[in-house]
Amino acid sequence: MKILLLSLVAFAASFCLVSAQHIKISGLLMDSATVKPVEFAAVALLKDGKIMEGANSDSKGRFVFTKVPPGQYAIQVSLMSYATKTVGKISATNEDIEVGIIKLVPAVQNLNEVTVSEQKALFEEKSDRMVYNAEKDISIKGGDATDVLKKIPSVAVDIEGNVQLRGSSNIKVLIDNKPSSIVARSVSDALKQIPADIIKQVEVITSPSAKYDAEGTAGIINIITKRNTMRGTSGSVSPNFGQWNNWPNASINHRMKGLGISANGGFSNWRNKRYMQLLRSFTNADTVTDQNQTQWVRGDGQNFYGTLNLDWDVDSLNRIGAGVNYYDGANTNGFDIVFEESSNDNAGQYFRRDMSRTYDWSGATINLDYTRLFKKPKKEINLLMMYSFEEEDSNYWSDLLNRGNNVYYREKSYNISNNKEGTVQLDFTNPLDSISTLEMGSKTIFRQILSDYRISSALEGSTDFTDMPELANIFDYAQQVTSGYVVYSRTPKKRWGVNLGLRYEHTFIQAHFLNGTASFANNYGNLIPSLSLSRSLKKDQQVRFSYSQRIQRPQFYYLNPYVNQADSKNLYGGNPYLKPELTHSVEANYSISIRQTSLNASFFLRQTNNAIESINTVDSSGVLKQIFQNVAENSAYGVNLSANTKLTKQWTVNGSLNVFYNVLESKELATSNKDWMYRINLNSTIDFGKGIKAQLFGFYNSPRVNLQGKNGSFGFYNMVLQKEILKKKCTIGVGYDNPFNRRIRWRNDFVGPNFVQTQDVAMYRRGWRINLKYEFGQMTTNQRQKKRISNDDKKGGDGNN
Repeated sequence: MKILLLSLVAFAASFCLVSAQHIKISGLLMDSATVKPVEFAAVALLKDGKIMEGANSDSKGRFVFTKVPPGQYAIQVSLMSYATKTVGKISATNEDIEVGIIKLVPAVQNLNEVTVSEQKALFEEKSDRMVYNAEKDISIKGGDATDVLKKIPSVAVDIEGNVQLRGSSNIKVLIDNKPSSIVARSVSDALKQIPADIIKQVEVITSPSAKYDAEGTAGIINIITKRNTMRGTSGSVSPNFGQWNNWPNASINHRMKGLGISANGGFSNWRNKRYMQLLRSFTNADTVTDQNQTQWVRGDGQNFYGTLNLDWDVDSLNRIGAGVNYYDGANTNGFDIVFEESSNDNAGQYFRRDMSRTYDWSGATINLDYTRLFKKPKKEINLLMMYSFEEEDSNYWSDLLNRGNNVYYREKSYNISNNKEGTVQLDFTNPLDSISTLEMGSKTIFRQILSDYRISSALEGSTDFTDMPELANIFDYAQQVTSGYVVYSRTPKKRWGVNLGLRYEHTFIQAHFLNGTASFANNYGNLIPSLSLSRSLKKDQQVRFSYSQRIQRPQFYYLNPYVNQADSKNLYGGNPYLKPELTHSVEANYSISIRQTSLNASFFLRQTNNAIESINTVDSSGVLKQIFQNVAENSAYGVNLSANTKLTKQWTVNGSLNVFYNVLESKELATSNKDWMYRINLNSTIDFGKGIKAQLFGFYNSPRVNLQGKNGSFGFYNMVLQKEILKKKCTIGVGYDNPFNRRIRWRNDFVGPNFVQTQDVAMYRRGWRINLKYEFGQMTTNQRQKKRISNDDKKGGDGNN
């Protein structure tokens, strides 16, 4: 009994002693300029330079640490748009401590008072990505997103807007970390609808970690649009005009305390003009036939887009975000085609085709996000939900005329399609200590694709069209991707940092046809590892080594079985039986900064199995059909060199060279193709002072190999002069594209078992542009970062046709 009583007394004394040794430290954060409380700031309690505990200031600027053992401490306060402040020599003994008011100095003051002495570089190399600060580039204003991507090292954009990263079109393009249904349909069409003026940055991630969706075998391109998260009301108006396109757009933002509302929208219209000559020779038995087709294309299109975003900081630990993005557009191309055929045993055929092809689309993306923060800095849970849909009507009509220009055959077709997608994602981030973080999460994507197409014809100039049911079909395709991941990262200052991740994805597919074609279903799982090692060396040097495994699922553009027969001698369509591509990627990166110069070198190796290639076949009547198939292995290895330097205080030059060797092999087709390819970029900016700047940009793409031939080389250049007026609230710029070349010309060559074909293409691209921008509003600082869904798992269309 006595021992029990002594034990209880000892326990009580220990409890009282421990309780007495826990001290409360509290304080108040104030803005030094406005003398108002600063809410939602991250406050860390430091001991010997290490974080012992974290907290956030509340809506009144108060923070508190409730259980602090005795010792010597410092308090560090950080909040984006404020200078980080540290208060030291806080001695905790036996009593609670009130540190009083801590004043934070805004890093940015009222816009009218800002003086920027050093701006961000045009290109920045970060530990896992390359960042292009598009808002600093005056030569892209008045253009669209394709003009932006042309400036990025290792990214190639051809004249028609098709995008490649290090020689591969297997990329995922995100907009503000989120997918868009129009990007899934056609990357080139989507880029043409995004004005360059609203783009803030472009991130290129060539070795994504396991936290990203496993698709995009060559990497991820994330387009970040401009958003103002400062308090007050602000906005901009940008009427932009050009010879080939017009981009008027506007934005407005309003933020008060924890609530922010932003909206932007605009209208675009564009024109194009192109000439092509196609020469094809094919063999059928002992007959050799030559075809000569000339084609003039003139077209125009328009697009409306609008976004509305709402962000609400409920309190210091809970955030809600919602947004909607809507777009609606159409384009029409008119074709004047002359076709002539001859062979060694007859005169062949002749016709002239008068044709029009139209695409009409509309869609929207809706997202709802919730973030739960914790008192521990950087610990958070994110619940993200998104729903998107798109409807597209594509149709054509075609008249065939004889040598007397009399119509003898008519044909028309329509394809009604829609694409629906829903996503639920849950992410958890937990810092284990000041240099280590554990991330894990799960995600499910639901997709539904429907395509309904019909073709009808009329003979001898009749207007009575008859359906052709043998060429019609309804395609219903459902896909579900469920995944989970875990990532561990550790980033010590003077040692090797590591990012180690593992992701598992399971895919379920069901497809149905309504023309008698057999339905099919498929499901498969993929285990996707990722590893990255990085280290900062002396004298501003950094090295990084990474390995990632990726998959590439075909999306609607590749799957839709509709065969477009607008050009009766050149057909193209999708393949619903395509399987995903599998890719292994290795990369080594080295960067160094020497005074005003930064250099970067990236060495990469990529191996893709089951590669999807566009295969051309020519039948006995001379009709070429282009269909996607899993028939190739694609290997590429090379180096990307880039540099950014200031020759003088006013003159900045940056450039890049991307060189790689590409090997394509197909055992099924018993063919292969390989060659060296390269791309050169050069950008030069001169600041003349008094708000006047000039910029010159140019690039050259070497020929690109494909499995059956080669796409030709081409170059592009432009020059821009810009002037700031009205106390820098307004800018006016004048630019000219390809001033010394009316047309950009290139040649494509294709070879098959029974045919040889060449295409000579001329695109009219010389033209002027005038860009204007007026900014208004008074703002004070207040910035919070939000997380968004990013479905980076789809192989989208490249718009080649």
